[in-house]
Amino acid sequence: MAIDHPVAQRLARAASLLAAATVASRLLGVVREIVNASFFGAANDKAAYVIGYYVPYFIQRLLLGGTLSIVFIPTITEYLTRGDREETARVSAILFNLVLLLGVGIVLVGEVVAPLLVRIAAPGFQAQAGLIPLAVRLTRIIFVAMLFLALAIFATGFLQAHQRFTAPALAPLLFNLVIIAGTLWLGPADRLGIQGLAVAWVGGTAAQFFVQIPAMRRAGFTYRPVLWLGHPAVRKFVRLALPAMLGLAVLEINTNVSRFFASFLPATAHVNAVAVLDYAYEVMQAPVGIIAISMATAIFPTLARQAAREDPGLRATTAFGLRIVLVLILPVVGLVLALAHPLVRVLFQRGEFTPEATVAVAAVLRAYTLGLGAIAVYYMMTRAFYALEEMVTPVKVGAGMVLLNGVLAYLLMRPLGAPGIALATSTVNLCSTTLLLWLLRRRIGGFEGGRIAATTVRAGAAAALAGIAAAGVGAVAGSGGDTLSTFLQLAAAGGAGAAVYLLVCLALRVEEIQAIRDLLLRRAPVD
Repeated sequence: MAIDHPVAQRLARAASLLAAATVASRLLGVVREIVNASFFGAANDKAAYVIGYYVPYFIQRLLLGGTLSIVFIPTITEYLTRGDREETARVSAILFNLVLLLGVGIVLVGEVVAPLLVRIAAPGFQAQAGLIPLAVRLTRIIFVAMLFLALAIFATGFLQAHQRFTAPALAPLLFNLVIIAGTLWLGPADRLGIQGLAVAWVGGTAAQFFVQIPAMRRAGFTYRPVLWLGHPAVRKFVRLALPAMLGLAVLEINTNVSRFFASFLPATAHVNAVAVLDYAYEVMQAPVGIIAISMATAIFPTLARQAAREDPGLRATTAFGLRIVLVLILPVVGLVLALAHPLVRVLFQRGEFTPEATVAVAAVLRAYTLGLGAIAVYYMMTRAFYALEEMVTPVKVGAGMVLLNGVLAYLLMRPLGAPGIALATSTVNLCSTTLLLWLLRRRIGGFEGGRIAATTVRAGAAAALAGIAAAGVGAVAGSGGDTLSTFLQLAAAGGAGAAVYLLVCLALRVEEIQAIRDLLLRRAPVD
């Protein structure tokens, strides 16, 4: 069953805007990490910051942010489809106040329990003098940012439910710009050092929320001091949030397993495994954000509407998104596997980031990249389940993977170190995504499985040839040892690999190439 033309057009417009904004945001995110690497390297201070950020982020995402992104859009969409604008505005105000109060509560409690949370998250830090107190100080600073981040996610969900994508797409640009500027100002050792980076995050999240307020007002949001916990929308929100919260807990626990075990690995003067994993994860997340998250974000409101109407077109929409994501993400896998070392060197090796750190991050990046395709598909699968208001299935799948992740990380880190931990993560991602695909197929009665498989095989073969070509060109081009020559080597090898991928896809008649071309050429506004 082919996807309806109007739906395809709407998805194309939304996805092209989101992709363009996400590319810009991710590029700024890379610049942000470049600045961080230059100031703080991959040593103990950066490792303390990683824990100081992810501890409050875990709590906030579990209780507010992640749940909002999953259940808020279907809740508001239900009222929008009824055409009752007054009740929609009332419900939005109630939920906003609920988020605000919960956010303040999270900050206050977080300030008190930060020492306990840090010791649970990174018990291995206790063997290294000064790391626990530093991580606690950073955690307390960043807990403040979590309030603004929750409000920013609320604003994004509100606008996307109203099919308004411009402000939510551009807000992360300001977020990254504020963090970069704040780090450059406060990050030097004679100022606040690594604590300056934490303060910059508070400013960035605040900016990300406040910049969306004008668009919210244009979409009909008006602040009202109302809080009715018995409202049907709030009850539905809680009903959907509880299983979603459990699912996110599983997902976030799986993510933090890596840092937990990495805290036990011995550190050197310039390399701490926690920091190494974080740099590699951030690089890997760039294509995930640009490709998978932008497509999943664009497709989610459409899936929610189709699910609400019990529209059989949901199967075609899901299949369409899956095929596009696979065709875009598979060449990235091939190229990163071939070019991880020069990529990390060009991005980070300057200032406090040493050649030793480059070697360590590149090895971990390759291990993470093996699961990159699975992560991209996972985002599409979960959006389909959430649109169907079926939150329990991803919870069950994720819960089954927590133990596997812990066992694999423990076993693989002993012979392989940090790359073994990343390889465990990739293996778990592949297993959970495969299981979700099978379960979704049973749930909606199939969604063009043969067509998806054919696309995967053809695009996968093209990606493998692209990686081989990139590695060959990179070896021939060589590197003179400085950043510029390494960049030229990377550009030549990456360009050759991309060209090979496109040519092989055309030769194998990968039909999604034309769909991607059409998507990129859409110019119509979304709002």
